[in-house]
Amino acid sequence: MIDYDDVRLVAAIAAAGGVRGAQARLGTHIATIYRQLRELERRTGGALFERLGDNLVPTGRAEPFLDAAEDLRDRLARVERRVAALDDRLIGPLNVTTADTLLDAASACLKAFGEAHPGIALSLQVNNSFADLGRREADVAIRPTLTPPETLVGRRVARFSYAVYASEASSPGGWIGFDAALAALPAAQWLRANVAEDEIRLRVNSLTAAAAAAEVGWGQALLPEYLGSVRRLSRVSESIDALASELWVLYHPDLKGNPRVRAFSDFSAKWLRTRLNAGA
Repeated sequence: MIDYDDVRLVAAIAAAGGVRGAQARLGTHIATIYRQLRELERRTGGALFERLGDNLVPTGRAEPFLDAAEDLRDRLARVERRVAALDDRLIGPLNVTTADTLLDAASACLKAFGEAHPGIALSLQVNNSFADLGRREADVAIRPTLTPPETLVGRRVARFSYAVYASEASSPGGWIGFDAALAALPAAQWLRANVAEDEIRLRVNSLTAAAAAAEVGWGQALLPEYLGSVRRLSRVSESIDALASELWVLYHPDLKGNPRVRAFSDFSAKWLRTRLNAGA
């Protein structure tokens, strides 16, 4: 009979790429993990992993276990969201995620909110990809996007566009470009269409890095207006309407009734709207 411990064992080894890495996840001695794996393979009639270099890679026989582990994580996430929605206290943890371009604004917003609600333990994650709010990787996301995920709800805080910024030290005609990590960004596509390759002096993998490079004189940088306006830079172009986007405060609909999520989403939407409009 397959039980939860079997699923957990296979999922831990697969995630860690080996038994030694799974030890930390399972809190079990390595010899015990090997023994449990051999016993499970005996019961299921074949190898669950094969060695590829230094890693253990799941075989097709392991797939039902990994599918079950994924399903269990989804189920547990739903339970966690339902429990969090029933928590009617304005105290406790609140995890916020944002993009690196919004780090300054988000940090200041959290500080103001924390001073108003000292009972809420705040944490901030900086990640340029959407955290999985369905699995409680974060409670609230502050994100620049034109297309918020359909699985989330929230408020549009502001509209913004991009413009070209430079410092006094910037060399004439020089530009800061983006590397492959940002190739899908509309701003990167605009640069490819409007800036000659030989004008690119430096390539970076984040908009924040582009702003920093522009400040020290590498060249002109194409930046979101909310980022360029708070750096030691001068704006050298009009807004580029084709790059217009929006700023959202988002959360999972199951957490709509959670007072911490509700209080922060209300507060941050007003605070950020005021901050961004003042800096426009």
